[in-house]
Amino acid sequence: MERALKLDVWLDKEIRQADNKGIMSGWLHERRLEIVPLFRQTLLHIIGGGSLILLTDTQYKWLGNYITQHINPPNKTRPFFPIYELSSLGYMIDKSLRDSEDKMFSVIVNMLNLSFKKYAFWYIGRRNPRAEFVLSQSHSFLWLVDENLPKTFNLSSSDELLDYKLLQLYRLFENALCASAFGQISLEF
Repeated sequence: MERALKLDVWLDKEIRQADNKGIMSGWLHERRLEIVPLFRQTLLHIIGGGSLILLTDTQYKWLGNYITQHINPPNKTRPFFPIYELSSLGYMIDKSLRDSEDKMFSVIVNMLNLSFKKYAFWYIGRRNPRAEFVLSQSHSFLWLVDENLPKTFNLSSSDELLDYKLLQLYRLFENALCASAFGQISLEF
């Protein structure tokens, strides 16, 4: 059996293979060291039995739909991953902020605690009330547009290839998730 690669080595190899196929992934190679800790935390969460709740802003809803339609298709010969998009959650967060600054998000968090044993958020989009909600939680996987915060992956809306890069980043994450589920990646430091 092949020995599991460390995540950073696996990412480097995966990105180079994409380059060899003619896929423009130089930008991923340049930023792979930013990706490693974010991927590691999220992969450990999922492999450790946690769920991931996908939330986007309205501009990147298309990507949320794409991810949920492609992450667990019935024709894949692997286990399904506990990644969900709750379509009403964004509305609830937006309304919660408008209605009551005092309560903020506690009612929503209580509901999620009742619904999910162990969950984290995957947020994609600009900084807004939904992003603030996710940032207020202890575990999150954030791909922020036009915002540079610690422990987030930032992208620029002025990048003409932004949609393409988001799809590449998703595919890389899905491949890393599969590889870690099958023991091909070591998530140790």
